[in-house]
Amino acid sequence: MTPPDIQSRFWTTVVIAVPCLAFGGFEFMTTLRFVLYAEASHGVVVSASQRGDGQYTMFKGYPEVITFSDSDGNEHTTTLYYGQPGHHPPGSSVKILYNRYDPARTARYGFAAQLWLIPGAFLFIGAFGLTGAFVIRNRGY
Repeated sequence: MTPPDIQSRFWTTVVIAVPCLAFGGFEFMTTLRFVLYAEASHGVVVSASQRGDGQYTMFKGYPEVITFSDSDGNEHTTTLYYGQPGHHPPGSSVKILYNRYDPARTARYGFAAQLWLIPGAFLFIGAFGLTGAFVIRNRGY
């Protein structure tokens, strides 16, 4: 393999890895800030759809209508999207995290996988790609 070919592989990998690291770091910090200041509550699933509604472009979300009470005792109803149909049947209890100043709009599932999967995946892909880029450059693959 010629040195210019190694250089192009190196820079291609860097160009992919750095935005992944940046996006993963941004999402990690956003999620961390949310979790640190969020209030916790237990909600009850009122209804859960078995059909995805196309909420997301890359991912089919299954809407679940959930009611929960905030720390002041006010009841809120919100729709959250889960990645699997029927995972939370109606009547089941789920952990909810929310911002105290806008509970219904900021409510999110309080499960670690729901909170940290996307930031963790992008950080991993970015770190793996950056490591690969330097291996390509130093070993000449």
